[in-house]
Amino acid sequence: MDDQLLPGVPLQNSRFLHLFQKGQLFCLQHNLTLEKVYGGRILQLLYECCHNPMSFNDILNYLGPEFAKDIVEESILLLFKRGLLIQNDDIDSALYLILTNSGCNEADISLLYLVPTIDCNFKCQYCFVKDDGKPYNIKLMNLKTAKMGIDIFAKLTEKNDIPANITYYGGEPLLNAEVIYESMRYIRRLEKEAVFKEPVTITLITNGSLISERTLEVLAEIKPLVSVSIDGPANLHDAARKDVAGQGTFARALAGYQQLQERGLEPGISCTISQSNLHRIDEVVAFILGELKTGGMGFNIILPQISDKNTQDYDYELAAKQVIRAFTILREHGVYEDRMMRRVKPYINKSFHLKDCRGVGGQLVLTPEGRIGPCQAFLGMDNFFPLTVDELFGKISTITSDNIYENPLFDEWRHRFPLNMKDCLDCFAIGICGGGCPYAALITYGSIWEIDQRVCYQAKQMMEWMIWDTYDHLMESSNK
Repeated sequence: MDDQLLPGVPLQNSRFLHLFQKGQLFCLQHNLTLEKVYGGRILQLLYECCHNPMSFNDILNYLGPEFAKDIVEESILLLFKRGLLIQNDDIDSALYLILTNSGCNEADISLLYLVPTIDCNFKCQYCFVKDDGKPYNIKLMNLKTAKMGIDIFAKLTEKNDIPANITYYGGEPLLNAEVIYESMRYIRRLEKEAVFKEPVTITLITNGSLISERTLEVLAEIKPLVSVSIDGPANLHDAARKDVAGQGTFARALAGYQQLQERGLEPGISCTISQSNLHRIDEVVAFILGELKTGGMGFNIILPQISDKNTQDYDYELAAKQVIRAFTILREHGVYEDRMMRRVKPYINKSFHLKDCRGVGGQLVLTPEGRIGPCQAFLGMDNFFPLTVDELFGKISTITSDNIYENPLFDEWRHRFPLNMKDCLDCFAIGICGGGCPYAALITYGSIWEIDQRVCYQAKQMMEWMIWDTYDHLMESSNK
């Protein structure tokens, strides 16, 4: 017996242990550490008998009629070494506290959403920004505001260990193109002056319709990441993505995407799953692989609208299945989808995925008017943007991320993650979930502390898929 196993002290399942079954195959996995063991019926019986504390000898006697003593001993010790069986509840408590404290302290600002305008030349049916339920005040950000926001962000990130990211968002950001061009150049200049200690990852999210020759020249100079919103071939894309005149937008989006490709800018794809393309995901994937030939992309699950007029809503469980199906096909062709990879990577690395949304710690959103909040989904709702660029710039010499989280709204948001949510604590998918979207929870159920069911369904299905996909790969490797 392992000398770490205390003689005479009963064994029990970790609170965070879960049993998965596929036919006659079983997997025991720890929800927090993502440690796992695969095996046969003995795992099921050990899981069942250790729901309540049970001595080593009593377990041997319980399983003795069905399994040899050495097999039972070996299985118990393996589960004990992996932390799946424990002799002391304090082990669970300590691990929970370590991870929870890490999540509460995970708030160093590292991402800035810079919104040059919330105006858009499209009116997509599922859009949560141009939602009729929001009180819009269409303005263009001026260059002074953009530069002040970037200066504040540079100060906040000066001691970070992780790279800084600035994302241009909208609306359609290129409706305020000159501010984008000059502020991107300003970022690169601050890099050369060592105001930013490391290169900044700049991302432009666009509908692709306003890509001009001047845009291409500036982007070739700045070399940002560019993501173009395309929801599949023309008939599927145009069903939901129309312009303000009600006309389809596919031809313009594709033309912009192709221009970016021709300049060697390697654009990615942002594909929103809507009622229009949900049931035809294979066509979407075939189009991405055959026509767009992108190296990277991400599927978006639509967010609820305040106006409740979204005709593109759908079954979230089915959407999760479709994303998994698409991922398995894309993976075979070397195209990795972001939404899945955000969960696959921590699963493989056995690193708890604390937060899926940067709005709950680490993100600022700068509106065209110069207001600052944690989440771009609330654009148009000023009460979710409690800070201003002017007040933060006024104390720029001493400002830190801690100052941002002195604000009650930011402080509440940074504490919203699954380990702090009572309905999530015993979920088998908590290790990869990250908590979903506070905006979706608030709009649907009235509080950011409620569950985002869109992501809940997705995380659970992804966890089960990853359990058995991992097993299949292990079997393939062992047979080579």
